[in-house]
Amino acid sequence: MQKILFIICICLNLASLHAFAEAKKIVKWVDSKGVTHYGDKLPTQENGRSNTEMNNHGVVIKKNIVLDQQAAVLDHQKEQEKLDQARRDKILLASYTNAQEIDLARDRNLETDQAALQTLTQQKQINTNRISRNNITAQQLKKANKPLPADLSDVIKQAKLESENIDKQIKQRNANIVNTRKHYAEEKDRFIALKQNNLNALEPSSSSKAAFAMSVNATQ
Repeated sequence: MQKILFIICICLNLASLHAFAEAKKIVKWVDSKGVTHYGDKLPTQENGRSNTEMNNHGVVIKKNIVLDQQAAVLDHQKEQEKLDQARRDKILLASYTNAQEIDLARDRNLETDQAALQTLTQQKQINTNRISRNNITAQQLKKANKPLPADLSDVIKQAKLESENIDKQIKQRNANIVNTRKHYAEEKDRFIALKQNNLNALEPSSSSKAAFAMSVNATQ
């Protein structure tokens, strides 16, 4: 009997906690005039309107979006994407007069990373040779049963760390080169497509050509 009473008490406590949490809930919504409101619940006249539920710390715990408004949000996002793309296209067409200029811009932007990569490759080779010489010295001392000098151990350790750092920089420079090539390849493709679309828009349609031919024949 005591066990049953204990379980009932736990259930009542959980229900009380849930009710307390619900009481602390804050609802945020925007009315038809665009004014933002906060309250413990959505007013009756605002039923069916999208709203956001937050806890008493202002952290969003749930978003209730009406389907019609969801569609409106998606439409707005798509429209914004179109506007952004149109803006980028305008800048692209204003930046270059032909596709060859894009290749030149790509090459200019590659110069820094390519020069750095060449320097890093040389540094890596020098460091690799240094590690090799130090390892040979260490092996010779070991064969002669002589202790390895502390400074030589430090030099070998430092050279290995430097080699790892160079490898990381080489990896980053290679990634920069790949990203740069990809960026300008996409810009070039887009530029060519836009130019072609402009040419197609300027060309008369087949029906216009036919009408023009008929008018010429009629005057002869």
